[in-house]
Amino acid sequence: MTTAKNDTRAAFELPTQAQLESAARWVQGFAERWNPLDPERLRDLMHPDTRNTIPPMTEPADREGVIAHFVRTKERVPDLVLQVERWAATGDTVFVEWCARATVAGRALTWRGIDRVRLRDGRTYEGEAHWDTRRVAELVSEAMAAAASGTSPR
Repeated sequence: MTTAKNDTRAAFELPTQAQLESAARWVQGFAERWNPLDPERLRDLMHPDTRNTIPPMTEPADREGVIAHFVRTKERVPDLVLQVERWAATGDTVFVEWCARATVAGRALTWRGIDRVRLRDGRTYEGEAHWDTRRVAELVSEAMAAAASGTSPR
Protein backbone atom coordinates (compact mmCIF):
# COMPACT_ATOMS: atom_id res chain seq x y z
CA MET A 1 0.00 0.00 0.00
CA THR A 2 1.35 3.43 -0.92
CA THR A 3 0.87 6.26 1.58
CA ALA A 4 -0.22 9.60 0.15
CA LYS A 5 1.87 12.65 1.07
CA ASN A 6 -1.02 14.23 2.95
CA ASP A 7 -1.79 11.09 4.97
CA THR A 8 -1.28 12.18 8.58
CA ARG A 9 -0.65 8.60 9.68
CA ALA A 10 2.69 8.84 7.89
CA ALA A 11 3.66 11.83 10.08
CA PHE A 12 3.49 9.84 13.32
CA GLU A 13 6.44 7.69 14.26
CA LEU A 14 5.75 5.45 17.21
CA PRO A 15 8.59 5.95 19.70
CA THR A 16 10.54 2.91 20.78
CA GLN A 17 10.37 1.97 24.46
CA ALA A 18 13.87 3.45 24.90
CA GLN A 19 12.81 6.72 23.20
CA LEU A 20 9.69 6.94 25.36
CA GLU A 21 11.68 6.36 28.56
CA SER A 22 14.28 8.93 27.46
CA ALA A 23 11.52 11.44 26.69
CA ALA A 24 9.91 10.89 30.11
CA ARG A 25 13.25 11.49 31.88
CA TRP A 26 13.88 14.61 29.78
CA VAL A 27 10.41 16.05 30.51
CA GLN A 28 10.90 15.40 34.24
CA GLY A 29 14.24 17.23 34.13
CA PHE A 30 12.71 20.08 32.12
CA ALA A 31 9.90 20.47 34.68
CA GLU A 32 12.34 20.49 37.60
CA ARG A 33 14.62 23.11 36.02
CA TRP A 34 11.72 25.44 35.27
CA ASN A 35 10.06 25.40 38.66
CA PRO A 36 11.75 27.70 39.53
CA LEU A 37 13.80 28.58 36.45
CA ASP A 38 17.45 27.65 36.91
CA PRO A 39 19.27 28.52 33.66
CA GLU A 40 22.55 26.84 34.63
CA ARG A 41 20.80 23.55 35.31
CA LEU A 42 19.36 23.56 31.77
CA ARG A 43 22.87 22.75 30.50
CA ASP A 44 22.63 19.00 31.10
CA LEU A 45 19.40 18.78 29.07
CA MET A 46 21.18 19.90 25.87
CA HIS A 47 24.03 18.79 23.65
CA PRO A 48 26.70 21.53 23.30
CA ASP A 49 25.88 21.91 19.60
CA THR A 50 22.09 21.97 20.01
CA ARG A 51 20.22 24.37 17.73
CA ASN A 52 17.37 25.93 19.70
CA THR A 53 15.13 28.83 18.75
CA ILE A 54 13.28 30.68 21.49
CA PRO A 55 11.42 33.96 20.90
CA PRO A 56 12.63 36.62 20.32
CA MET A 57 15.66 34.83 18.78
CA THR A 58 15.91 35.21 15.01
CA GLU A 59 18.60 32.52 14.68
CA PRO A 60 19.03 29.24 16.57
CA ALA A 61 21.41 29.26 19.54
CA ASP A 62 23.73 26.57 20.83
CA ARG A 63 23.64 25.40 24.45
CA GLU A 64 25.62 28.35 25.83
CA GLY A 65 23.47 30.80 23.85
CA VAL A 66 20.30 29.25 25.27
CA ILE A 67 21.64 29.44 28.81
CA ALA A 68 22.69 33.08 28.31
CA HIS A 69 19.21 33.85 26.96
CA PHE A 70 17.56 32.43 30.08
CA VAL A 71 20.05 34.11 32.44
CA ARG A 72 18.96 37.45 30.93
CA THR A 73 15.32 36.39 31.11
CA LYS A 74 15.62 35.49 34.81
CA GLU A 75 17.29 38.86 35.52
CA ARG A 76 14.24 40.61 34.01
CA VAL A 77 11.57 38.24 35.32
CA PRO A 78 13.00 36.54 38.42
CA ASP A 79 9.84 34.63 39.37
CA LEU A 80 9.21 33.09 35.93
CA VAL A 81 8.15 29.46 36.15
CA LEU A 82 6.80 26.96 33.65
CA GLN A 83 4.45 24.21 34.69
CA VAL A 84 4.33 21.20 32.37
CA GLU A 85 0.70 20.50 31.50
CA ARG A 86 1.20 17.45 29.25
CA TRP A 87 3.61 15.99 26.75
CA ALA A 88 3.81 13.52 23.90
CA ALA A 89 6.57 11.78 21.98
CA THR A 90 6.85 10.69 18.36
CA GLY A 91 10.12 9.07 17.36
CA ASP A 92 12.96 11.23 18.74
CA THR A 93 10.68 14.29 19.05
CA VAL A 94 8.98 15.45 22.24
CA PHE A 95 6.21 18.04 22.45
CA VAL A 96 5.75 19.73 25.83
CA GLU A 97 2.71 21.88 26.54
CA TRP A 98 3.31 24.29 29.41
CA CYS A 99 1.82 27.19 31.31
CA ALA A 100 4.12 30.10 32.23
CA ARG A 101 3.61 32.38 35.22
CA ALA A 102 5.49 35.55 36.09
CA THR A 103 5.05 38.89 37.77
CA VAL A 104 5.69 42.02 35.71
CA ALA A 105 5.38 45.45 37.33
CA GLY A 106 3.35 43.95 40.16
CA ARG A 107 0.90 42.18 37.87
CA ALA A 108 0.62 38.40 37.68
CA LEU A 109 0.81 37.20 34.07
CA THR A 110 0.01 33.76 32.69
CA TRP A 111 0.41 32.36 29.18
CA ARG A 112 0.64 29.00 27.47
CA GLY A 113 3.11 27.59 25.01
CA ILE A 114 4.63 24.50 23.48
CA ASP A 115 8.22 23.35 23.13
CA ARG A 116 9.22 20.90 20.42
CA VAL A 117 12.55 19.20 21.05
CA ARG A 118 14.46 16.40 19.37
CA LEU A 119 16.50 14.11 21.58
CA ARG A 120 19.68 12.15 21.00
CA ASP A 121 21.09 10.16 23.92
CA GLY A 122 18.56 11.82 26.23
CA ARG A 123 19.56 15.40 25.45
CA THR A 124 18.25 18.07 23.08
CA TYR A 125 19.98 18.51 19.74
CA GLU A 126 17.25 20.71 18.24
CA GLY A 127 14.41 22.67 19.77
CA GLU A 128 11.82 25.38 19.21
CA ALA A 129 9.58 27.18 21.68
CA HIS A 130 6.24 28.62 20.59
CA TRP A 131 3.78 30.94 22.29
CA ASP A 132 1.66 33.95 21.41
CA THR A 133 4.46 36.50 21.62
CA ARG A 134 2.20 39.37 20.61
CA ARG A 135 -0.27 38.65 23.42
CA VAL A 136 2.53 38.33 25.98
CA ALA A 137 3.99 41.65 24.76
CA GLU A 138 0.53 43.22 25.18
CA LEU A 139 0.22 41.84 28.72
CA VAL A 140 3.68 43.17 29.64
CA SER A 141 2.87 46.55 28.10
CA GLU A 142 -0.43 46.75 30.01
CA ALA A 143 1.34 45.87 33.27
CA MET A 144 4.04 48.49 32.70
CA ALA A 145 1.47 51.17 31.79
CA ALA A 146 -0.62 50.36 34.87
CA ALA A 147 2.47 50.58 37.09
CA ALA A 148 3.47 53.90 35.53
CA SER A 149 -0.02 55.36 36.08
CA GLY A 150 -0.36 53.99 39.59
CA THR A 151 -3.25 51.67 38.67
CA SER A 152 -3.44 48.63 40.90
CA PRO A 153 -2.54 45.23 39.44
CA ARG A 154 -5.33 42.93 38.24
